[in-house]
Amino acid sequence: MTPKRPLQKKRIALNQIASSGDQKYPAFELRLIFSYLTAQGFGDWCRVQMAALGLQSEGLEQPFINAYQALDGLARVTERFPHVGLGCDVAKTYRLCDLGSIGACIRSASTLGEAFEISQAYYDWIGSFTDIANIYDEHTFTNRLVDVSKLDARILSLLFELTVMGMMVFSEELSGQPLDIKMIRVTASLTAAEKKRYQDLFKCEVEERAKFNEWVIDLSSLAIPISTALHSPEETARKLKLLLEELSHQQRDEGNHEPALVDDINCILKGSQGDFPDPDMISHALGFSSRTLRRRLSKMGTSFSALIDKVRCQLAINLIQHQNLSNESIAEELGCSDTVNFYHAFKKWTGHTPNYYRIDD
Repeated sequence: MTPKRPLQKKRIALNQIASSGDQKYPAFELRLIFSYLTAQGFGDWCRVQMAALGLQSEGLEQPFINAYQALDGLARVTERFPHVGLGCDVAKTYRLCDLGSIGACIRSASTLGEAFEISQAYYDWIGSFTDIANIYDEHTFTNRLVDVSKLDARILSLLFELTVMGMMVFSEELSGQPLDIKMIRVTASLTAAEKKRYQDLFKCEVEERAKFNEWVIDLSSLAIPISTALHSPEETARKLKLLLEELSHQQRDEGNHEPALVDDINCILKGSQGDFPDPDMISHALGFSSRTLRRRLSKMGTSFSALIDKVRCQLAINLIQHQNLSNESIAEELGCSDTVNFYHAFKKWTGHTPNYYRIDD
């Protein structure tokens, strides 16, 4: 009797990419949402919202806006249009050319898996208000949205719809065939009609009231070749290298203006794991008063406590899911006085216990 091959253990890759405050955020997402709503007869409403956000129509034609403007825009959209499926309807209008240079990079990939890796490596140009976890096992690939910023549930649902349908649209544009999604899991409670809507849109099983918002495909789907490639693998590799160099130059050019305050704070906090500075120390390091720090962050719709909670949450989830450390070890890594304090802090950050985030082998 032939012995069974041992099952491959789950592998997880975490991307700490959630944007906030004055960090740059791609403008194309909000631009395409407003373009879709305008086409549906809500142009006047869109113009009023853009004015309230401090944006002109040409502003959304630029590569980036502030993250707090984009998030405020999404909040306004979900308040006015809370129905299930809006993000899917918008994402159906997506084209790779909307992504600019990163779209050209993605098109130069040889397989869907390679295209996905490029999009993950340059996520600053695609945008995310959540962290992303990519989970691989023997047969499936799972893409999970990890909410480290305590987003409004309606915004989280809209972002998930944009993500999944956008991936389906881009994959079909690249490969010429629909992406076969095996499962959609959503944290929301759905009515029968809403669940049927998702089943019709994604053409797969839908699980509601799940632990996370995530989509699952067969691992073999990542090997689907890109049908739009016009060059040999060698020429494609050369062109991809040039495109990535061009994208790096663009990123440096975009960075010529004053660095984002939130980027500076995040850099200090992530470099201080286990010994986090207080607001006075941060403001002194940045060259202004703690009162000025509070005022500037408040104008962006955030605070120092929210930023430090997000960083602590990201570090804790990474230690749980990527290194599978115990609660005791994580408490020590984060500089918590004891395990009980870490446990209660984690519940405050995420609304769940640390074990909720552990990956089953």
